[in-house]
Amino acid sequence: MKRLLLASVIALSGCAGVAPYALKTLKSRSVSYVIGAEQARNTGEPMIVEEDLVFYKAPVAMADYQPPPQFGSNYPIIRYGMEFSPYGRLENGDTLYRSEGLKPRTMNGQPVAWDYCIAVDQAGQAYGDAACALGITRRWEPRPENFLEMKAVYKEGSARKELLYGGRSGDTIRVAYREFRGTLAAQAFYQELVYDLSESNTIRFRGMAIDVREATNSHIRFIVRSGMDSHAQEAPAPLRPATGGI
Repeated sequence: MKRLLLASVIALSGCAGVAPYALKTLKSRSVSYVIGAEQARNTGEPMIVEEDLVFYKAPVAMADYQPPPQFGSNYPIIRYGMEFSPYGRLENGDTLYRSEGLKPRTMNGQPVAWDYCIAVDQAGQAYGDAACALGITRRWEPRPENFLEMKAVYKEGSARKELLYGGRSGDTIRVAYREFRGTLAAQAFYQELVYDLSESNTIRFRGMAIDVREATNSHIRFIVRSGMDSHAQEAPAPLRPATGGI
């Protein structure tokens, strides 16, 4: 009876302690090159990177952590690399975050019926946990240090495109195109490309024009004249021959 009464008091006092969290979605567009400027890359490195990113900032676990048990419930290990999404804001300005599938278990081994959150202070460090809807935080002792890191979590609509230099053989150079989409966790598209420099020192792909200044089996020097899919405006090319060798 006392435990039931205590739970009721906690529920009544904690329900108003969590405010809705307005997730701030950010957008970023960037390229790795400057139109008209000479650049150099080693074999195996990306020559070109173009990014159109849609993301939000959220904590990611940088180490395994075992929250202490409580009232006979076993708390799951928070694993390295686990991502969290925001649930709500506490009255003191700290934030509750949750991760899909992360739930304590009862003494019978069953997952609890309530959503489980970790509490993160305004410096981005975790210090406790709570039933998400109640917002009454249990503080971890000892408190873990540098357990979380705020990172970008990429969403649908994000894209990263890369051209990688694969080396030279005779008059031909090898270039690989790869594309990542959505969460950027897995490669969505890959294509091998071969260019014959005896035909032209300018290589083209998806609207991109690149003047090859020097190409060997270990590195390449080049100038980007226009971006991929009209990502950047075309710059005029100076009259200068390419050099290279194996």
